[in-house]
Amino acid sequence: MNSRINVPTIPVDEAVDRVTRFRDQLIEQVPETNIPRAVFIPMSDLLAIINSYNVVGADGADINKLSGVRAYFAVKETDTDLPDDITAVIVPVDKAGKDIIYKDGNGSGEDEKTEIYDFTQPCPSTCDDTSPLFVK
Repeated sequence: MNSRINVPTIPVDEAVDRVTRFRDQLIEQVPETNIPRAVFIPMSDLLAIINSYNVVGADGADINKLSGVRAYFAVKETDTDLPDDITAVIVPVDKAGKDIIYKDGNGSGEDEKTEIYDFTQPCPSTCDDTSPLFVK
């Protein structure tokens, strides 16, 4: 069965132009070696988040309570001089478009676990430097 994702795509040239424009705008503010190129998000980690929000409906069908995930760009405290690239933290997003920070409760308990995930891998350390999007 061949299913196609029904979301807009853009031509490679336009993607390269956008990536280049992003880098050109940041180069005046951040040393070039510290400008983030991308973050790699492992599929298994995304699927684990998605699966943790699956529920079974009254008719027995699987229903997912998420509309997606949101990636917030971040730099760890130890990276004060930005020796490493910017990473991203991932947060599940509910059907109303709100971040799910705490899966159960409102974060008032000391031991309450968050739904903020840190599993992205920064690029250039995990890049495809042969990609046309790896703008030099």
